[in-house]
Amino acid sequence: MSLPRREFAAVLLLPLLATFCGCDKDAAPAPVVGNRTPRVVVVTVINPQQRELSQTTIQPATVYAFQQAEIQAKVSGYVESLHADIGDEVSATDKLAVLSVPELQKTKESREAEIKRLEAVEGRREAERQLAVAEETAAKANQAQAAAQIKQAMAQLQADKAERIRIETLVDNKSVAGRLLVESVKKHESSEAAKSAADSALVSAKALAEVAAQKIIVAQKSWDASIQETLVARKQLAEIVTLMEYATLTPRFSGVVTERNVDVGDLVRNVQTASDKPRKPLFVVSDLSRVRVHVAVPENDAPLVKKGAPALLRLRSLPGKLNGQVTRTSRTLDERTRTILVEVVLDNPENKLLPGMYGEMEITLKQKPKALVLPAPAVRYDSKGNASVYVLNTDNTVRIVPVATGIDIGDETEITTGLGPEDRVVGPTIGRLKSGQKVQVQPD
Repeated sequence: MSLPRREFAAVLLLPLLATFCGCDKDAAPAPVVGNRTPRVVVVTVINPQQRELSQTTIQPATVYAFQQAEIQAKVSGYVESLHADIGDEVSATDKLAVLSVPELQKTKESREAEIKRLEAVEGRREAERQLAVAEETAAKANQAQAAAQIKQAMAQLQADKAERIRIETLVDNKSVAGRLLVESVKKHESSEAAKSAADSALVSAKALAEVAAQKIIVAQKSWDASIQETLVARKQLAEIVTLMEYATLTPRFSGVVTERNVDVGDLVRNVQTASDKPRKPLFVVSDLSRVRVHVAVPENDAPLVKKGAPALLRLRSLPGKLNGQVTRTSRTLDERTRTILVEVVLDNPENKLLPGMYGEMEITLKQKPKALVLPAPAVRYDSKGNASVYVLNTDNTVRIVPVATGIDIGDETEITTGLGPEDRVVGPTIGRLKSGQKVQVQPD
């Protein structure tokens, strides 16, 4: 009974596949069958090439604005006017919108009136302090005058006392009439009374000077307290003025308005005190003079990404390539995706790069200017992962040479040790060769 055509073809191909595929681990050339000689395996020969080799990783990339601000309201009020819309270029001090805040305006006027009242009180207390200073000056003058009067009374007292003694001597000697002694005694007694009055006047003047000094202290403290009250009121006014400045929404940096969620007449609330759910920002302003390109690099390549490494961006929406460098990395892996965030900052002078653009980034991980390279299929690996190549001797016999590999870019592999540029390496082959096996080199 004849075999089906498909099975018959399979039977015929089995010897051929056994010969070329090298099904045995170290298969030698086919044994002699009858009087036929063994078939010589024909191989291609290549030399390791020395050239620049780069290991890269290509990952999805997304474009983001260099910086982006969500503009919210710091005060509550109605939108009085709009000054910007989506797509408008704005500077740091440009108005986006102005809110009407009448409550703050009334509070401001109240604070201004309070400051005027406190300034009047401050002026009155300053006058009181100056009056106390004048009273102290007058008291000190009276004290000085009383001291001078004491000196004068003391001199008069001494003179009158001496005169009394002289008159008493003359009266005792009956040189003068007795009435002169009476007059001298009265005059002496009058001087003593004047001296006592002068002493009392000095004590009173000192007391008044001390009272005046205390009045100055009290007046000074009252004036200082008034100054502090006025200062507090001024600071409260400054706070109100600052809050009113928040009624004018500004972007704080130059950029483009990329979102607007408010209209004239809308009531907006202070985002810090609003009790309802978070609302959309009133405006979103993006700085597009530069962009950040974010790339998630897998864990295997993460340790090889270095700051300053060359990076090449390809975008679906723009032709060509954009060259850049790795600006920074997150230096930690995302536990969910096991990737590291890599950021590349690119200049965007013509605003061609738009946030949200999607593409791919090719990042150079390793780069060698003079790497020894072989086609990847020419390198063989055993079950333990050890690499080797077939090298031909001058007589075209095979020698199995263990090698160490470096950068692997898929179709080519770097050989770090074991080979030189002059070695004749067997090119990619399907079957396995045996050490010492004679082969035929396919001519170029």
